[in-house]
Amino acid sequence: MKLALINAESGKGGGPATICDDIYKNFVAEGNEGLACWARQANEGDGVNRYKIGNKMDLAWHLVVSRLFDAHGLGSVIATKKLVKRLKEYDPDIVNLHNIHGYFCNYKILFEYLKEADVPVVWTLHDCWPFTGHCPYFDLAGCYRWMSQCHDCPEKKRYPKSIWMDRSKRNYELKKELFAGISKNLTLVAPSAWLGDLAKESFLRDCRIEVINNGIDLTVFAPSKGDFKKSHGIEDKKLVLALASEWTVRKGFEDIKYVGQHLPEDYVLAIVGLQPEQVAEVPKEIIPITRTNNVQQLIEIYSEADVFVNASIEDNFPTTILESLACGTPVVTYDTGGCREEINEDCGILVEKYNKEGLLEGIKAMGVKTEERSKACLNKVQQFEKKKMYDKYNILFGELVRENGQLDIKK
Repeated sequence: MKLALINAESGKGGGPATICDDIYKNFVAEGNEGLACWARQANEGDGVNRYKIGNKMDLAWHLVVSRLFDAHGLGSVIATKKLVKRLKEYDPDIVNLHNIHGYFCNYKILFEYLKEADVPVVWTLHDCWPFTGHCPYFDLAGCYRWMSQCHDCPEKKRYPKSIWMDRSKRNYELKKELFAGISKNLTLVAPSAWLGDLAKESFLRDCRIEVINNGIDLTVFAPSKGDFKKSHGIEDKKLVLALASEWTVRKGFEDIKYVGQHLPEDYVLAIVGLQPEQVAEVPKEIIPITRTNNVQQLIEIYSEADVFVNASIEDNFPTTILESLACGTPVVTYDTGGCREEINEDCGILVEKYNKEGLLEGIKAMGVKTEERSKACLNKVQQFEKKKMYDKYNILFGELVRENGQLDIKK
C-alpha cells in the first residue's frame, strides 16, 4: 500500500510536522510505502522518503498574493503543478493531507488532481481553516459565519493576514465547491471530538468524520531529574511552567504574564518558547526562556514543575498538555478546544476561558506536586501513547483502500 502525505512542514517542525512524520514512520514500519511532501523544516538522513514543494521564491509570491488579495492557498501555481506531477508518478493508493495552508500549496490545483485521481483522501484537521473563508480559528472573534456563509471577515488582519482585500466570501464558496466536491472519497480525522463536532456543523458534514487523538512518545517524554530549580535559585519555590512554540494572543501570552505577576510569593512562573524580543516584555517576577529544540531540557523542566498552565484561547488538542502529563506534572488549563479531553479531575483543572483569576486559583489548588497526582498524570496519558494512536491511522487507511477496491489487503 502506498501513502502520500502532504503538510506545510516535515520533520523537526514540531506539532503537525512531527505528527505527520510519526504517521509516515508507523505506516512504513508495517511494510508499506510512503512519500512525505513538505515545504519547510525537514530532517535529513532520517529514512523518510520526502518530496520538497516549491522554494523561497514560491513562498514569497504566495505571501504577496495572500497579503494583498486575501487569496491564501491560491498561489504556488507552478510548485503545486510540480507536486501533482510527482504524485502522478508515485501513484498513491491513499493521500493523507495535513496543513495545506502556509504559503506553499494551491489547493484548487491539488483538489482538481485528487478528484481526477479518485483515490481515498484522509484529511487530518489541525485547525478550522478547511471550512472557513479565511481563518484557522474563530474563537477570539466569536464569528460563526462559517456555518452558513463567510463574508466581511473580522479575522482578516490575522493569519493568513490580508492588508487590502477581503475575499472571504469567495474563498468560502471555492473551498466548499472543491472540498465537499470529493466528499465521497474524503474522510476527515479530527484530533479532538471538539473539532470533529465543528466539522459536522460545516459544509464538510457529508464527509466521514473520525476522531483520532494526537499521540505522544512515552519512551521519550517521561519523568526525568534535572537541576532547573537549583540553577535558577528557586529550590524553595513551587515552579509553574508555561510553554508554547509561539507566544501570541491566541496562546494567551497576556494572561500568562498576568498569572506570573500575581502568584503567591512561594511560587514562580517560567515561560518557555519566547522569541528574543519577547524576553524584554516579561515582568521581572517571571523566568523567561527562549525557544529551544533541546527535548531533554524541556523534559527536565516539565518534570521539575509542580504544575503546567495552559492559557490558550484558541487550540485544538495541544500536545504540550500531553507532554506535561507524561512527565508526571498536573495541568491547569483554559477550557479551550479539546483540552478537556486530555485531562481528568485527578490530573488537571479546567478553567473558563479568559478567567485569569481562575488560573491562579487552580494553580494554588494544585499546590506542591504529589506522588499520587503524578501517578494520575501518568495513568491518564497512557491512552494517548503514540503507537496506539497512529495504529488507528493504519487501520483506517487499509479499510478505505479496501473499500475503494484498489488492493486486496488482508485484515
